[in-house]
Amino acid sequence: MRLGLTLPGKGPVSELVSQARRAEQLGFDVVLLVDHLGFAAPLPPLVAMAAVAPSLRVSNMVLNAAFYRPALLARDLASVDSATGGRLEIGLGAGYVEAEFIAAGLPFLKPSARIKLLEEHVIQIRSQLSDPTSTPPSIQKPPPIMIAGMGDKMLAMAAKHADIVAVGGMGSEADVTERAAYILTQAGDRANDIELAFSFFQVSLDDPSDLSVLYQVAPTANEADLRNANLRVGEGVIDGGDEIVDRSLEALDERRGAGDDGPRRGERTQPRALAWRGAFGARARGQGDDRGGRQVHGAA
Repeated sequence: MRLGLTLPGKGPVSELVSQARRAEQLGFDVVLLVDHLGFAAPLPPLVAMAAVAPSLRVSNMVLNAAFYRPALLARDLASVDSATGGRLEIGLGAGYVEAEFIAAGLPFLKPSARIKLLEEHVIQIRSQLSDPTSTPPSIQKPPPIMIAGMGDKMLAMAAKHADIVAVGGMGSEADVTERAAYILTQAGDRANDIELAFSFFQVSLDDPSDLSVLYQVAPTANEADLRNANLRVGEGVIDGGDEIVDRSLEALDERRGAGDDGPRRGERTQPRALAWRGAFGARARGQGDDRGGRQVHGAA
Protein backbone atom coordinates (compact mmCIF):
# COMPACT_ATOMS: atom_id res chain seq x y z
CA MET A 1 0.00 0.00 0.00
CA ARG A 2 1.18 3.50 -0.82
CA LEU A 3 0.36 6.54 1.26
CA GLY A 4 -0.23 9.97 -0.25
CA LEU A 5 -0.63 13.44 1.16
CA THR A 6 -2.74 16.17 -0.43
CA LEU A 7 -1.58 19.72 0.30
CA PRO A 8 -4.19 22.45 -0.30
CA GLY A 9 -1.67 25.28 -0.04
CA LYS A 10 -2.67 28.93 -0.14
CA GLY A 11 0.66 30.35 0.94
CA PRO A 12 3.99 30.75 -0.86
CA VAL A 13 5.55 27.84 -2.71
CA SER A 14 8.28 27.73 -0.06
CA GLU A 15 5.69 26.42 2.40
CA LEU A 16 4.72 23.62 0.05
CA VAL A 17 8.39 22.76 -0.42
CA SER A 18 8.84 22.51 3.36
CA GLN A 19 5.74 20.35 3.67
CA ALA A 20 6.96 18.04 0.92
CA ARG A 21 10.30 17.63 2.68
CA ARG A 22 8.47 16.81 5.93
CA ALA A 23 6.17 14.36 4.13
CA GLU A 24 9.19 12.47 2.83
CA GLN A 25 10.66 12.32 6.33
CA LEU A 26 7.40 10.88 7.63
CA GLY A 27 7.40 8.13 5.03
CA PHE A 28 4.77 9.27 2.54
CA ASP A 29 5.06 7.98 -1.01
CA VAL A 30 3.40 10.76 -3.00
CA VAL A 31 2.38 14.38 -2.42
CA LEU A 32 -0.48 15.96 -4.32
CA LEU A 33 -1.69 19.52 -4.93
CA VAL A 34 -5.27 20.61 -5.48
CA ASP A 35 -6.49 22.61 -8.48
CA HIS A 36 -8.81 25.31 -7.14
CA LEU A 37 -8.84 29.06 -7.62
CA GLY A 38 -7.29 30.81 -4.64
CA PHE A 39 -4.78 28.00 -4.07
CA ALA A 40 -1.26 27.54 -5.39
CA ALA A 41 -0.97 26.74 -9.10
CA PRO A 42 -1.21 22.97 -9.42
CA LEU A 43 1.83 22.14 -11.58
CA PRO A 44 4.84 24.51 -11.14
CA PRO A 45 5.30 23.84 -7.39
CA LEU A 46 5.53 20.09 -8.03
CA VAL A 47 8.95 20.59 -9.59
CA ALA A 48 10.31 22.46 -6.57
CA MET A 49 8.74 19.94 -4.18
CA ALA A 50 10.24 16.98 -6.02
CA ALA A 51 13.67 18.62 -5.97
CA VAL A 52 13.85 18.64 -2.15
CA ALA A 53 12.23 15.21 -1.68
CA PRO A 54 13.93 12.81 -4.11
CA SER A 55 12.00 9.72 -2.94
CA LEU A 56 8.54 11.27 -3.38
CA ARG A 57 6.33 11.04 -6.41
CA VAL A 58 4.21 14.10 -7.18
CA SER A 59 0.67 14.50 -8.44
CA ASN A 60 -2.56 16.50 -8.27
CA MET A 61 -5.82 15.78 -6.51
CA VAL A 62 -6.95 16.62 -9.17
CA LEU A 63 -6.54 18.86 -12.22
CA ASN A 64 -9.85 20.29 -13.43
CA ALA A 65 -9.81 19.14 -17.05
CA ALA A 66 -12.26 21.84 -18.13
CA PHE A 67 -9.70 24.52 -17.24
CA TYR A 68 -7.25 23.32 -19.91
CA ARG A 69 -6.89 22.43 -23.58
CA PRO A 70 -5.62 18.83 -23.69
CA ALA A 71 -2.70 19.47 -26.07
CA LEU A 72 -1.41 22.33 -23.93
CA LEU A 73 -1.91 20.41 -20.71
CA ALA A 74 -0.08 17.39 -22.15
CA ARG A 75 2.87 19.65 -23.02
CA ASP A 76 3.04 20.98 -19.45
CA LEU A 77 2.65 17.52 -17.92
CA ALA A 78 5.48 16.19 -20.09
CA SER A 79 7.74 18.99 -18.89
CA VAL A 80 6.87 18.36 -15.23
CA ASP A 81 7.55 14.65 -15.63
CA SER A 82 10.91 15.45 -17.21
CA ALA A 83 11.80 18.02 -14.54
CA THR A 84 10.96 15.59 -11.72
CA GLY A 85 12.95 12.71 -13.15
CA GLY A 86 9.89 10.69 -14.15
CA ARG A 87 8.06 10.99 -10.83
CA LEU A 88 4.81 12.58 -12.02
CA GLU A 89 1.43 10.92 -11.62
CA ILE A 90 -1.26 12.74 -13.60
CA GLY A 91 -4.42 13.45 -11.62
CA LEU A 92 -7.55 14.48 -13.55
CA GLY A 93 -11.14 15.29 -12.65
CA ALA A 94 -14.23 16.87 -14.17
CA GLY A 95 -14.53 19.85 -11.81
CA TYR A 96 -17.45 20.39 -9.47
CA VAL A 97 -17.33 23.93 -8.03
CA GLU A 98 -19.64 26.04 -10.20
CA ALA A 99 -18.38 29.32 -8.71
CA GLU A 100 -14.86 28.57 -9.96
CA PHE A 101 -16.09 28.04 -13.52
CA ILE A 102 -17.93 31.36 -13.35
CA ALA A 103 -14.86 33.14 -11.96
CA ALA A 104 -12.71 31.64 -14.73
CA GLY A 105 -15.19 32.70 -17.42
CA LEU A 106 -15.95 29.12 -18.38
CA PRO A 107 -19.33 27.43 -18.87
CA PHE A 108 -20.38 25.03 -16.12
CA LEU A 109 -21.61 22.15 -18.24
CA LYS A 110 -23.93 19.38 -17.15
CA PRO A 111 -22.19 16.48 -15.36
CA SER A 112 -22.48 14.18 -18.38
CA ALA A 113 -20.85 16.80 -20.61
CA ARG A 114 -18.02 17.40 -18.12
CA ILE A 115 -17.37 13.65 -17.91
CA LYS A 116 -17.28 13.42 -21.71
CA LEU A 117 -14.83 16.34 -21.85
CA LEU A 118 -12.64 14.66 -19.23
CA GLU A 119 -12.64 11.40 -21.16
CA GLU A 120 -11.50 13.24 -24.29
CA HIS A 121 -8.68 14.84 -22.28
CA VAL A 122 -7.55 11.48 -20.87
CA ILE A 123 -7.48 9.83 -24.29
CA GLN A 124 -5.55 12.67 -25.95
CA ILE A 125 -3.08 13.16 -23.10
CA ARG A 126 -2.31 9.45 -22.92
CA SER A 127 -1.85 9.27 -26.68
CA GLN A 128 0.38 12.34 -26.82
CA LEU A 129 2.59 11.29 -23.90
CA SER A 130 2.86 7.72 -25.17
CA ASP A 131 4.21 8.85 -28.53
CA PRO A 132 8.02 8.51 -28.53
CA THR A 133 8.24 11.27 -31.16
CA SER A 134 6.21 13.78 -29.13
CA THR A 135 8.03 16.88 -27.89
CA PRO A 136 8.72 17.98 -25.27
CA PRO A 137 9.39 14.40 -24.16
CA SER A 138 8.21 12.94 -20.89
CA ILE A 139 10.38 10.36 -19.15
CA GLN A 140 7.48 8.01 -18.45
CA LYS A 141 5.69 6.87 -21.61
CA PRO A 142 3.18 7.89 -20.37
CA PRO A 143 3.01 8.85 -16.69
CA PRO A 144 0.25 6.97 -14.85
CA ILE A 145 -3.14 8.68 -14.99
CA MET A 146 -5.44 8.95 -11.97
CA ILE A 147 -9.11 9.89 -12.32
CA ALA A 148 -11.11 10.88 -9.24
CA GLY A 149 -14.86 10.72 -8.87
CA MET A 150 -17.85 9.38 -6.98
CA GLY A 151 -20.80 8.75 -9.32
CA ASP A 152 -21.47 5.72 -11.50
CA LYS A 153 -20.81 7.43 -14.83
CA MET A 154 -17.55 8.97 -13.71
CA LEU A 155 -16.23 5.79 -12.09
CA ALA A 156 -17.26 3.66 -15.08
CA MET A 157 -15.30 5.97 -17.36
CA ALA A 158 -12.34 5.92 -14.95
CA ALA A 159 -12.41 2.12 -14.82
CA LYS A 160 -12.14 2.11 -18.61
CA HIS A 161 -9.24 4.54 -18.95
CA ALA A 162 -7.38 5.22 -15.67
CA ASP A 163 -4.34 3.57 -14.15
CA ILE A 164 -5.48 4.80 -10.73
CA VAL A 165 -9.10 5.37 -9.72
CA ALA A 166 -9.62 7.62 -6.71
CA VAL A 167 -12.89 7.22 -4.82
CA GLY A 168 -13.98 10.67 -3.69
CA GLY A 169 -16.36 11.79 -0.96
CA MET A 170 -16.74 11.32 2.77
CA GLY A 171 -18.69 8.08 2.92
CA SER A 172 -18.57 5.13 5.30
CA GLU A 173 -16.50 1.98 4.98
CA ALA A 174 -19.53 0.32 3.38
CA ASP A 175 -19.67 3.12 0.81
CA VAL A 176 -16.00 2.69 -0.03
CA THR A 177 -16.41 -1.07 -0.39
CA GLU A 178 -19.42 -0.67 -2.66
CA ARG A 179 -17.67 1.88 -4.87
CA ALA A 180 -14.56 -0.32 -5.11
CA ALA A 181 -16.69 -3.29 -6.15
CA TYR A 182 -18.42 -1.17 -8.78
CA ILE A 183 -15.10 0.04 -10.21
CA LEU A 184 -13.66 -3.46 -10.49
CA THR A 185 -16.84 -4.75 -12.10
CA GLN A 186 -16.75 -1.96 -14.66
CA ALA A 187 -13.04 -2.54 -15.27
CA GLY A 188 -13.52 -6.14 -16.39
CA ASP A 189 -10.22 -7.50 -17.70
CA ARG A 190 -8.45 -4.30 -16.57
CA ALA A 191 -9.21 -4.94 -12.87
CA ASN A 192 -5.75 -6.38 -12.18
CA ASP A 193 -4.11 -3.28 -13.64
CA ILE A 194 -6.02 -0.63 -11.68
CA GLU A 195 -4.79 0.92 -8.45
CA LEU A 196 -7.55 2.05 -6.12
CA ALA A 197 -7.10 5.25 -4.12
CA PHE A 198 -9.17 5.93 -1.02
CA SER A 199 -9.23 9.36 0.60
CA PHE A 200 -9.16 9.85 4.34
CA PHE A 201 -9.73 13.44 5.35
CA GLN A 202 -7.78 14.43 8.42
CA VAL A 203 -10.00 16.66 10.51
CA SER A 204 -8.34 16.25 13.92
CA LEU A 205 -7.46 19.90 14.45
CA ASP A 206 -6.58 21.96 17.48
CA ASP A 207 -10.02 23.55 17.09
CA PRO A 208 -12.56 20.73 16.48
CA SER A 209 -15.22 23.28 15.56
CA ASP A 210 -13.17 24.47 12.58
CA LEU A 211 -14.85 23.05 9.47
CA SER A 212 -12.83 25.05 6.92
CA VAL A 213 -10.98 22.04 5.52
CA LEU A 214 -14.17 20.02 5.12
CA TYR A 215 -15.74 22.96 3.29
CA GLN A 216 -12.83 22.81 0.82
CA VAL A 217 -13.80 19.22 0.06
CA ALA A 218 -17.58 19.73 0.07
CA PRO A 219 -18.22 23.45 -0.53
CA THR A 220 -21.99 23.02 -0.96
CA ALA A 221 -22.56 20.82 2.10
CA ASN A 222 -24.57 22.21 4.99
CA GLU A 223 -22.98 22.81 8.36
CA ALA A 224 -25.01 20.12 10.14
CA ASP A 225 -23.78 17.37 7.81
CA LEU A 226 -20.15 18.45 8.17
CA ARG A 227 -20.44 18.60 11.97
CA ASN A 228 -21.97 15.12 11.94
CA ALA A 229 -19.02 13.83 9.90
CA ASN A 230 -16.65 15.44 12.39
CA LEU A 231 -18.58 13.92 15.30
CA ARG A 232 -18.37 10.43 13.80
CA VAL A 233 -14.61 10.85 13.77
CA GLY A 234 -14.59 11.83 17.43
CA GLU A 235 -16.64 8.78 18.32
CA GLY A 236 -13.98 6.57 16.78
CA VAL A 237 -15.93 5.39 13.73
CA ILE A 238 -12.86 6.16 11.63
CA ASP A 239 -9.47 5.46 13.20
CA GLY A 240 -6.65 4.99 10.77
CA GLY A 241 -6.38 4.70 7.02
CA ASP A 242 -4.49 1.41 6.87
CA GLU A 243 -7.15 -0.48 8.84
CA ILE A 244 -10.01 0.93 6.75
CA VAL A 245 -8.37 -0.09 3.49
CA ASP A 246 -7.68 -3.59 4.83
CA ARG A 247 -11.24 -4.07 6.07
CA SER A 248 -12.74 -2.68 2.86
CA LEU A 249 -10.69 -5.01 0.67
CA GLU A 250 -11.54 -7.99 2.87
CA ALA A 251 -15.24 -7.18 2.53
CA LEU A 252 -14.79 -6.75 -1.21
CA ASP A 253 -13.18 -10.19 -1.48
CA GLU A 254 -16.08 -11.72 0.40
CA ARG A 255 -18.57 -10.06 -1.93
CA ARG A 256 -16.78 -11.33 -5.02
CA GLY A 257 -16.76 -14.87 -3.64
CA ALA A 258 -13.97 -17.30 -2.92
CA GLY A 259 -14.47 -19.05 -6.25
CA ASP A 260 -14.30 -15.89 -8.36
CA ASP A 261 -11.43 -15.81 -10.84
CA GLY A 262 -11.11 -12.07 -10.34
CA PRO A 263 -8.07 -10.55 -8.64
CA ARG A 264 -7.70 -10.97 -4.89
CA ARG A 265 -6.59 -8.76 -2.08
CA GLY A 266 -2.87 -8.18 -2.31
CA GLU A 267 -2.75 -8.90 -6.04
CA ARG A 268 -5.78 -7.11 -7.46
CA THR A 269 -4.86 -3.61 -6.44
CA GLN A 270 -2.26 -1.54 -4.71
CA PRO A 271 -4.63 0.71 -2.76
CA ARG A 272 -3.46 4.16 -1.82
CA ALA A 273 -4.80 6.09 1.13
CA LEU A 274 -4.69 9.82 0.54
CA ALA A 275 -4.48 11.77 3.79
CA TRP A 276 -5.70 15.34 3.69
CA ARG A 277 -3.29 17.47 5.71
CA GLY A 278 -2.93 20.76 3.92
CA ALA A 279 -2.88 23.88 6.03
CA PHE A 280 -2.91 21.93 9.29
CA GLY A 281 0.90 21.95 9.41
CA ALA A 282 2.25 21.08 12.84
CA ARG A 283 -1.18 21.53 14.39
CA ALA A 284 -2.41 18.23 13.00
CA ARG A 285 -2.40 15.48 15.59
CA GLY A 286 -0.71 12.21 14.72
CA GLN A 287 2.64 13.55 13.52
CA GLY A 288 4.42 12.12 16.52
CA ASP A 289 2.63 8.82 16.85
CA ASP A 290 4.30 5.45 16.51
CA ARG A 291 3.15 5.07 12.93
CA GLY A 292 5.48 7.78 11.71
CA GLY A 293 2.75 10.40 11.52
CA ARG A 294 0.59 8.33 9.18
CA GLN A 295 -2.40 7.87 11.46
CA VAL A 296 -5.31 9.77 10.01
CA HIS A 297 -8.63 10.74 11.53
CA GLY A 298 -11.51 11.53 9.25
CA ALA A 299 -14.26 10.30 7.03
CA ALA A 300 -13.26 7.95 4.24
